[in-house]
Amino acid sequence: MDPTRINDHPALVLRVDGEIDLVVAMRIDEGLISGIYSVRNPEKLTHMERETAVSR
Repeated sequence: MDPTRINDHPALVLRVDGEIDLVVAMRIDEGLISGIYSVRNPEKLTHMERETAVSR
């Protein structure tokens, strides 16, 4: 598992044979974990291989 940040939340990325298999992100509010989000759907994980620019 590799630690990272997703949407400014701490997260872990699990790779199997070099491919992303699972992403788990934790929402932290006032120092406490207030949510845990996991994604394993391959279609939703395809964008994880690249960084996406955010603009307003």
